[in-house]
Amino acid sequence: MPAKQPHEKDVLGRQVVDFEARIDIKRLRRERIQRLQKEIRDAGLGALLLWDPVNMRYATGTRLLETFMQRHKNRSVLVPREGKPILFQPSKVEESVVGFDVKLQWMHTFEFWQCGTHTKNATLKWAGIMKSVLKELGLDGEKLGIDRMDPDSINALGDQGIQIEGALAPIGWARAIKTQDEIALIRQACAIADVAISRVRDAIEPGITENKLFSILAGTNLEYGGERIDGRLLASGGNTNPWLHREASERVVLPGDLVALDTDMAGPLGYFADISRTFLCGNSKPNEEQTDAYKRAYEFVQVGIPKFQPGASFKEIAQSMPEVPDEYKANRYVVLAHGVGMSDEWPALYFPDTSETGYGNDVGEVQENMVICMEASFGREHGTEQVKLEEQLLITKNGPEVMSQAPYDWRLVPSGV
Repeated sequence: MPAKQPHEKDVLGRQVVDFEARIDIKRLRRERIQRLQKEIRDAGLGALLLWDPVNMRYATGTRLLETFMQRHKNRSVLVPREGKPILFQPSKVEESVVGFDVKLQWMHTFEFWQCGTHTKNATLKWAGIMKSVLKELGLDGEKLGIDRMDPDSINALGDQGIQIEGALAPIGWARAIKTQDEIALIRQACAIADVAISRVRDAIEPGITENKLFSILAGTNLEYGGERIDGRLLASGGNTNPWLHREASERVVLPGDLVALDTDMAGPLGYFADISRTFLCGNSKPNEEQTDAYKRAYEFVQVGIPKFQPGASFKEIAQSMPEVPDEYKANRYVVLAHGVGMSDEWPALYFPDTSETGYGNDVGEVQENMVICMEASFGREHGTEQVKLEEQLLITKNGPEVMSQAPYDWRLVPSGV
């Protein structure tokens, strides 16, 4: 069967209609928890106790005050290896959206900003309650995986005789492979990002600020049902080199400046579009530095995309990528690719000669229904600007599919690539 053309991609609408099957929310939740509980069992754990709001959402489909919950312990989810997850929170705000597949239970507060001098006693009380809940579930004496927590809380659980292990591996394995409904939501997110990127491109003109351009990016996401952007990665001119050196600011864009952006955009129901583009401001001819950096970034992405075939190992892909010239090595991006779903996810692929972890590329291979972002950021070590490009790929049985249709700056795209 011939590949679908861009206008034929299966991007589903968000409203309920009677002429096609769209997102099945019950199936979405059911298949996610099935994947997660399989990983819990494979890890030899009795349950997971989740505090990260994205992990809680993956397990339950609920999303109350996600940004707030990144900083405070006012909500958690206990996922037993079998049975319904338990959502602990000190209110009934989400009672109407908690499905039949999730239990809602009052959470005893032990957060410092609420308890103050009583925090230690409140923490001990909470740990005792958690011990009782595990006992009721028949998990007393089983290992409990935790994704993140403060030392006082972990020590309190230990005082109750609860064995603690890390939960990030089973969560990471579960989230790495996407269900059909997750893929549909990611397609929606990419479609929204395409519109947002096009609007930013059209708004770029001398005198506009980086903040104004970022507001267009973020506002478009919200307009179409998206939720947040994890960062303000939009920069222009000298703010682009090195990339990640500056976020969006009040800097005024000048004629001939490059404007680079990375969406890091959580669309409908929290699924990500992580796409990067770089555009030239105004009608001036790009200079040699801009042309060379864009050419190298574009070619790096286009050469890399076909390598993400099912069964290809992460190490093999990294070793087969084009060599980065010495003058660009210092400012290259921290990874050459990474997984994405409800945020940046496993795996991360590193250049063969360097990695942030010091351990190089992980053991593993590309699998069908992974979603992978292919990254490229090129700017000379002592240069003035940098180009950031990124494509989001769905791994199908026939190979990688580019999920975005966001425009490039065709004045900078090298011919014949």
